[in-house]
Amino acid sequence: MTAAAAANGSAILAIDAGGTFFKSAIISGQGTLIAGSFYQEPAGPGNNKDQVIMAYEKIIRHALDYALAHGVKIDGIGISTPGPFDYKRGICLMKHKFPCLYEVNVAEAIKTVLPETAGIPVRFRHDANSFLAGEMWCGAAQGFSRAGGVTLGTGIGVACCIDGEFLTNELGSPAPEVSVWNKPYCKGVVEDYVSSRALVEKYREKHPDYAVADGARGIAEAAKLGGHDAMNIYTELGADLGTVLLPWCDRFAPQAIIFGGQISMAFELFAPLLRKILSQAANPPTLAAGELGAEAALYGVADLFSTGKLNHIN
Repeated sequence: MTAAAAANGSAILAIDAGGTFFKSAIISGQGTLIAGSFYQEPAGPGNNKDQVIMAYEKIIRHALDYALAHGVKIDGIGISTPGPFDYKRGICLMKHKFPCLYEVNVAEAIKTVLPETAGIPVRFRHDANSFLAGEMWCGAAQGFSRAGGVTLGTGIGVACCIDGEFLTNELGSPAPEVSVWNKPYCKGVVEDYVSSRALVEKYREKHPDYAVADGARGIAEAAKLGGHDAMNIYTELGADLGTVLLPWCDRFAPQAIIFGGQISMAFELFAPLLRKILSQAANPPTLAAGELGAEAALYGVADLFSTGKLNHIN
């Protein structure tokens, strides 16, 4: 959608604040990313508080300038961010990824450095919930009333939405019974076996010269070229995911589970065994890779202003 087409309707500034770069885009009320509005700003977890808040300031100011130049009215700011985080009040509780923001009210900090946003509501959503919300609104999970979302990257994030309600704890993160990353599994916890780190460590057992920086993507490329060890890594991933998600499916009975994150780009490599195992569920779900790619979380926080019911900051 062009900026001109959105000028007469509401638009949301969506921010994905979960990585080395903060990413943003302006999304129309109809669920379309406005052409030319995508922007990103470096905001590494190693930065100090002022640097991270400055990244927010730059990314929001860029959007405000873009909107003014193109006649677009921004009616809300949605921010996707990992936890722990008080999503209802906008307070960061992370001690690992952004420790410099611990106990900082991000919503208030934004309004302090950008007083022109005082009348614009800011809302927050957990990154796994954002992914699933985006896919339910505009992606692979459209039309499903019971859906699960699994993000596979540096770790595993899991979200569940039933009849429009995300299952969360009191702060807005996925509920303990929904999340699986720290559940006991084999000789450790799930994330020790289902994460890019786990795949690389396992692959390096037979290929010690493999560069860690090439991550899971490099292993997937080797598998697609017929590398036996690489193919086995992804087959085992499908088995591990299936074992972890089978009881999860029997508990929550999702009609569909959508996979996102970097590892999901190789969905076809781990899907066959995963499908076979989950076919044993009482109600086997549809399994699919996400359709929105890295933009899913942006759609997911924009959705907070259309159908979302949680995490309102005014």
